[in-house]
Amino acid sequence: MPLPYKSVVFDYGGVLINPITGPIATVAEQLGVAPADLVHVLLGPMMESTPDHPWHRAERGEIPTASMQSLVGSWAEEKGFSLRGDEYDLIMTAQYTVRSSVVDGVRALREKGYQTALLTNSFREFRHVIDAAVPMSIFSTVIDSSEVGCRKPEPRIYEVVCEQLGHGPDELVYIDDFIGNIEGARRMGWRSEHVASEADVMAVIDELLAAG
Repeated sequence: MPLPYKSVVFDYGGVLINPITGPIATVAEQLGVAPADLVHVLLGPMMESTPDHPWHRAERGEIPTASMQSLVGSWAEEKGFSLRGDEYDLIMTAQYTVRSSVVDGVRALREKGYQTALLTNSFREFRHVIDAAVPMSIFSTVIDSSEVGCRKPEPRIYEVVCEQLGHGPDELVYIDDFIGNIEGARRMGWRSEHVASEADVMAVIDELLAAG
């Protein structure tokens, strides 16, 4: 029986490793602000990509990560609080745990005959961390926003994935923990699975391994 899809596309943070929202919640507690407000301030709007938020600009490779902290203060002011100046350093140097079961699952999907891709909003300065944490050999291709100049949920980055894999939108399954990225992919015609835990990711992998 043929496989139901040709490719499985994985987000990085919140899928292959634990999500960034954990370290942000820790910093929010230190600042005495709501975690959701600090997520909005540090990461920018989740449902869209903006031209001016420093996190979004760095993920497109437009500015270095070292510039982000000095540019994000106005976003905090709009939420009614001030930043100390070390927030980005704290969340980017926090300990993130690789989900070994997911890594093994990606490898099993390749062995089953699926193509696999990593689709990540990331920074040029952070790529060596990703490469050291997860073996890139388990992926057929890697699409890093800072290298292609666009980021999720911008339509162009989903087109880049299809181009690199050589498959149409209806031939892909996508797994991500941010609903904005999921909805962006769905608008492009992808089957997109919103996950909130390692168990959620493994449920999708197990379904695909059982098919075909």
